[in-house]
Amino acid sequence: MVALACLGLALTGPVFAIDADRNFGGRWILDPDSSDTRAIGPQPEREFTVTQQDAVILVSMPSDGPKAVEWFYSLTGAEARYKIGAESRNSMAKWEGAALLINTLVSGPQNYTVMDRWRLSQDHVTLTIVRQIVRRNGTVEGKLVFHKVAGAAPPAAEAPTRVDAPPEPPLVAPRREPVRAEPARLAVPPPSPEPAELVVPAGTRIPLALRNTVDTRHSHEGDHIYLRTAMPIAVSDRIVIPQGSFVNGTLTLSKPAGKVKGKAELFIRFDTIVLPNGVTRDFHSRLASADSRAQGTVDSEGKVTGERDSRGDTRAVATTTGAGTAVGGIAGGAAGHPITGLGVGAAAGAGAGLASVLLTKRPEVVLPQGTTLDMILDRDLHYTTEELGRPRRY
Repeated sequence: MVALACLGLALTGPVFAIDADRNFGGRWILDPDSSDTRAIGPQPEREFTVTQQDAVILVSMPSDGPKAVEWFYSLTGAEARYKIGAESRNSMAKWEGAALLINTLVSGPQNYTVMDRWRLSQDHVTLTIVRQIVRRNGTVEGKLVFHKVAGAAPPAAEAPTRVDAPPEPPLVAPRREPVRAEPARLAVPPPSPEPAELVVPAGTRIPLALRNTVDTRHSHEGDHIYLRTAMPIAVSDRIVIPQGSFVNGTLTLSKPAGKVKGKAELFIRFDTIVLPNGVTRDFHSRLASADSRAQGTVDSEGKVTGERDSRGDTRAVATTTGAGTAVGGIAGGAAGHPITGLGVGAAAGAGAGLASVLLTKRPEVVLPQGTTLDMILDRDLHYTTEELGRPRRY
């Protein structure tokens, strides 16, 4: 079933040559000495094989049973659903340069989230997976390092037999003591030197969790808002902006909804990010999107607006006024004064209809506490290794 699903995804678009820096195809063996799994515990991926096409990655892993365990990741933005043992998994994958980011929601005996970042070395023979596991009781980080198994060398060609000369007597090699064979070891490339500066590039989206409720009814221009980063941001396999870093922002626009027309409008400017060690960077970034808890719509400029438009309000006024007029006319006719009733009742009904619209509460923009907002950086953020201190990795 997994193979059929992968085949269907692969056929949804043309097949292109895969960039070598993004090609994870091959057989991979875990290097325990280079990996750091103390926090995340023993992992099942001791060995796996990747078959990759332009639109899908198929992963096959040996198991204790007769069949290998298989799953896949879609490279088109589609959700991949599969099962491993008693666990049901939903995965979403996207590219970040040459790195593949994979978020997986796991449901089963325990519910948790796995966030992986796959990255190949420059020589394409080492695969590093930085992993973060989010559970109810907290988050743990670790690193898995795999080395590609080279293909078997072709058998050496035999030397041709000479037929124009008599065979030479065989040489007798001197007897030697047997040499004890050393077990084969995987060649581990030396670690590359860490750069003196790490840069989070402009355009990076940083998920933030809102720490205080903001709405167009009670919030005002100039009010400060407070957020925390909801996910770590990594550069070159090192966490630069840890999860839980503080972000401060300012409301530069907070316009309540009008009574008859006009949407509620709200604009947030993100000003500062503070790492847990106190290192601070200033910027003026904008909002990119908000999750489903937000009551409002984010446009391409980062402005959040209510969902009602002025045309809908005008129609509501006309419809309700007409209904009020009819009710007034019927009431006057029932009283035995159809003409008077029509005039007075119509006016009263129209006024009641208009008043009901004017008194109807228009939708305000509301961003509840805990809402996840995506911030887009407007400039590069430069950090030195001295500022970041001891390396923190997934």
